[in-house]
Amino acid sequence: MTKFWRLLGEMVETGTAFAPVAGAAAPSPYIPDIDATLIGVRVITGRQAATSLTNDFQISLVSTSFIPNEIHVGSCGSGLQTAPAILPNQMDFEVSQPVKSGVKININGRNLYANCVTPDNMIFGLFQVG
Repeated sequence: MTKFWRLLGEMVETGTAFAPVAGAAAPSPYIPDIDATLIGVRVITGRQAATSLTNDFQISLVSTSFIPNEIHVGSCGSGLQTAPAILPNQMDFEVSQPVKSGVKININGRNLYANCVTPDNMIFGLFQVG
């Protein structure tokens, strides 16, 4: 069996309503290039500036290849990221969802509080083939 990580999405949004993640490094949707099984999701809470503020946020991954077709994960920041900042928060979630080449995974995110400033949250997927 082969396992590999891919960047699925980058959440830089500050809104409290679900919206497609639109970070320049990986905007929604993620389109797989291989048939595989998504076995894990890792969320890394980062920052864009010394004045970044990230608290709790939620991410949904939606695909017609998933059963059920929506996965919800969440994470939390470390508040105001004044320099020097603490190490980024990292959360891992175990999943087991089939992924089909060319079938989109729509990635949406929302902040649970209306105080987010210049966040940068990366969503990675751990895939398995074979």
